[in-house]
Amino acid sequence: MSEPEAEAPRLSDESRWYTEHAALLITTLKWALLGAVAGALVGGATRAFLAALRWSSASVKRLSLGPVPYYALLPFGMVFCVWLIRRFAPSAKGHGTEAVIAAIHQRSGKIEWKVAPVKLLATVTTLAFGGSVGKEGPCAQIGAAIASAFADLLRLNDEDRRRLVICGIGAGFAAVFGTPVSGALFGIEVLYLGRIEYPVLFPCLIAGIVAHLVCGVPPLAPPLHESFGVLGQSTLVPACVGFGAAFGLMALLLIESMRGLERVFSRFERHPYLLAASGGVVLAVFYALAGDAYAGLGTPTIEAALSGTAGIAALAFGAKIFTTSVTLETGGSGGIVTPLFFIGATGGAAIARLFGLPPGAYAAFGLVSVLAAAANTPIAAAVMGIELLPGPVGVYAALCACSAYLIVGHRSVYASQKLGFSKSQGLDVALDAPIGEMRRSKLRVRPGSLTERALRLNSPRTGKGPSGAKEPDP
Repeated sequence: MSEPEAEAPRLSDESRWYTEHAALLITTLKWALLGAVAGALVGGATRAFLAALRWSSASVKRLSLGPVPYYALLPFGMVFCVWLIRRFAPSAKGHGTEAVIAAIHQRSGKIEWKVAPVKLLATVTTLAFGGSVGKEGPCAQIGAAIASAFADLLRLNDEDRRRLVICGIGAGFAAVFGTPVSGALFGIEVLYLGRIEYPVLFPCLIAGIVAHLVCGVPPLAPPLHESFGVLGQSTLVPACVGFGAAFGLMALLLIESMRGLERVFSRFERHPYLLAASGGVVLAVFYALAGDAYAGLGTPTIEAALSGTAGIAALAFGAKIFTTSVTLETGGSGGIVTPLFFIGATGGAAIARLFGLPPGAYAAFGLVSVLAAAANTPIAAAVMGIELLPGPVGVYAALCACSAYLIVGHRSVYASQKLGFSKSQGLDVALDAPIGEMRRSKLRVRPGSLTERALRLNSPRTGKGPSGAKEPDP
């Protein structure tokens, strides 16, 4: 005898069916309010920072030094930055976002309030005298410090503090570049390679949009005409994959340059002021020889590359890699994303001219692709391309960005960024470990993978296995 069929559940069977939606409503209202307040505070602070930056840069350039250029004072500016940071807020060292990522992973986002004013003054000084850094790192660090102080004021628990500080990062990025959606995504995506914290997505979007409205910075909208030159849509897809690989190698060159200089300069840790002065001298000499287009933010060069109307040196991206690495590794303070824009835009223009293509569109491809690769933020970079670029240009820029992201491997300009997954099915990596602590010994070929089989084809000739170790005799 067959058993009677179970009756389908009905909504009325749950006496407290509204409990879930009541909890969701409370959470939504809570984080909408916290995100909006954080965005307003960060947007106002970013606006003040940008105003101070414009004033200081104009004031330094108005200094009457006769035939001596303003960047001749850079050694003194670098020494001042090192003294200021060492004396008042050591965590403000470097390019800002790195310190915030470390604070989120290690201290639930706890950041000293002194970081905000110290970072603002140090970055303004570095940029005013010609240091090659960006403006988003200080905004992210200032935003995170404000969010942390706001969390202290409200006595939030560690998890809520952590979420609010992530909102501060996204709001700072969105405000300084005028890109609220990609800015919010950047604040979430930059924490991990290959992992996104969805619980923070809603408040981050709220914070990014509000910060953008309060700050009022217009987005960088290049005057493109959707021209891809001789490449049709059928050939543009594989071409974008190839261009993305080239942009990934540019990002890799920057990362390895910074790592290499960090190792070299670690010998002079006991003499930070001498190192800062020496770095300033090297940069001043370089600007005197190559021109001051590589000093400061380099925004005019980025705009010229995107417009495709000005001649740019073929190796301009290499010069910017050099000046940025020297500035940050000898004691300068600032961000890294604006130099990434410079490297990508000039590199894209150089590749376009090499193949006889219109430089503007491919400079835009490079701008978003180098960001995706160097910071391991392909989604934020792809959305930025669609936010900023007209028509199909943004779509193909997104494809370039994803290709570049894969080519750069398990490396990042942010050493505190944690590994969330392996970029290749043929590799095993130590997950949830900071990228800066990753060593070659922690990278293993996955047994049974296509990579292992391909490498074994070479083993009889070299006598080595897939891991590089000599195989034992049978």
